[in-house]
Amino acid sequence: MKKVLVAGAALLLVGGMVGSAMAEVNLSGDARVRWVVKDNYGGASGPFGKNFGNGGGYVDGQYVEQDTVNYFDSRIRVKVDAASKGGAWAKARIRMNDFKWDGQGYGAVDEKKNIWVDYAYIGVPVGPTTLIGGEVRWDVTTFFQWDVRPTVAALNYKNDNVDIYGLYIVEDDYPNAYDDLKDNNMRAYGIYAKANINADWSVLGYGLYNDDQRDYNSDLSSRNGNDNSGFLGTLHVDGNAAGLGITGEIAYVNSDVQGTENDGWGGYAEVSYAIGALTPALNIGFTKDSYVADGDFGWLMIGDIEPIAVLKNVGGVGEDWTWIAGTVDYAVSENLKLTGNLVWASVDTNDDTALNVNRLANLLEISGEAVYTVSEGANLTAAVGYLGPDFDGRADGISTVDGVNFNDDSAFGGMLQMEIKF
Repeated sequence: MKKVLVAGAALLLVGGMVGSAMAEVNLSGDARVRWVVKDNYGGASGPFGKNFGNGGGYVDGQYVEQDTVNYFDSRIRVKVDAASKGGAWAKARIRMNDFKWDGQGYGAVDEKKNIWVDYAYIGVPVGPTTLIGGEVRWDVTTFFQWDVRPTVAALNYKNDNVDIYGLYIVEDDYPNAYDDLKDNNMRAYGIYAKANINADWSVLGYGLYNDDQRDYNSDLSSRNGNDNSGFLGTLHVDGNAAGLGITGEIAYVNSDVQGTENDGWGGYAEVSYAIGALTPALNIGFTKDSYVADGDFGWLMIGDIEPIAVLKNVGGVGEDWTWIAGTVDYAVSENLKLTGNLVWASVDTNDDTALNVNRLANLLEISGEAVYTVSEGANLTAAVGYLGPDFDGRADGISTVDGVNFNDDSAFGGMLQMEIKF
């Protein structure tokens, strides 16, 4: 009996010693199950990758129009945040079974994406700064870059008023054997700086220079015919004046970075005002000369925020956009939040486009979302949207594919989602 007591005491002592030396590790994450329905979204043809009811094809020599699509999908993500006793830290996120339901069953264990890591990086404090390295979840602004995954070595300085990063990004290290041997690679160098001017206003500036040193041969085949060297950046302000929430941004991408003839520009201004539980907002903006906003900028049917989006981005290659968007948020209760969107966008495309190409001129989005909190950390979401296209008439009535006329059907989408956060 004494031996058992002594052994137990020894184990407790060792456990306490090990526990005191171990890092602090926290787990959190989210999980969801969704049902999605889409009608008149079309296929992958057309200038936007979605083509409003024109996604049919031939089956056994007969043209078949695409029908309404509906599906389930689900995923679980787990975040790992670890810190050493000295203050160094590591962050990672593991994604599990992120699939559309297609009868995978036990076979999903053989899928490469059954379990994978979508970011993983570490930080080591050195005096007033922190050295950071790894595959980083990088957020600048939703209009410019959001939720991207660069491989970065960075130096960060942060206090109550400023947050500054110096960035060294590896973009292409092994394009081919020649550039590998010659160490001709593609890098990017940049700076991110956010400052709180006062209690009401903040400003964010981000600039990046792409340095493309790949030179495999004279026709640039190692980089798809393009020298992607060039500057890109954005300037963003947030503030509050007389109860108005004010946001503005202007963004720029060099033509060589875009692979286009002209430099790309984009910008917007948004004003919101809270009236009790009701918060209306007005967003007016533009993209010019092929600037494409990040997919996290947008609404429900335009912008890659929810799965019912028809167009994944605001802006496009060879296009100029202008838009005006009204959004209303209404808190019905502590548990129920409603959002409604009314968006009008004008799309100016290349005048050299062939007459039989479906050239979009305008878009009208009407959409809404309801989020109900079942319990702390558990939500039910319902979303529905309409996106109506207006083409410039050049393609109307033209037989584009073996006598099949071009359609301009409006797209309808809906979603039901269960989500938990832990």
